[in-house]
Amino acid sequence: MGEQRKKFEYVSAWRRPHRHIQKGRTIMIQDLAYIVCPIQRAATLVGDVSVIVIIRELQNGPKRFGHFVDVGLNPRSLSKRLQRLVDEGILTRTAYAESPPRVEYALTAKGKALAPILSALQEFGESWMPRTPWDRQIFEEESRKS
Repeated sequence: MGEQRKKFEYVSAWRRPHRHIQKGRTIMIQDLAYIVCPIQRAATLVGDVSVIVIIRELQNGPKRFGHFVDVGLNPRSLSKRLQRLVDEGILTRTAYAESPPRVEYALTAKGKALAPILSALQEFGESWMPRTPWDRQIFEEESRKS
């Protein structure tokens, strides 16, 4: 019985989070080493919408920090997400000795391996998630005909 309880503790992702204090708030960051399920590990790392947008934007080549802000990502949380992706080996960060300083982010081979997942999400979104109320109406009418 004790062994089963111990095994369950390692399966749960929320049992061993790291705590970071930032401006009076506690931010929970998952420690991927304690997650046994590979799907849960991958989803914990790349399951955030901002992370998916970062990876989508980098599929066409290296980008600078400002590019991600231009596509609508919050600069406060963006730097932490980029650093975590660099730490996990999804991205590379290249700093150039220029004035003003220039930093570019690019996908590693590990990051490029996420392309089929993004393609599957895109296909699902195009097939099952209408963009506008008019698209939704057409989608519902087509669904009733089937």
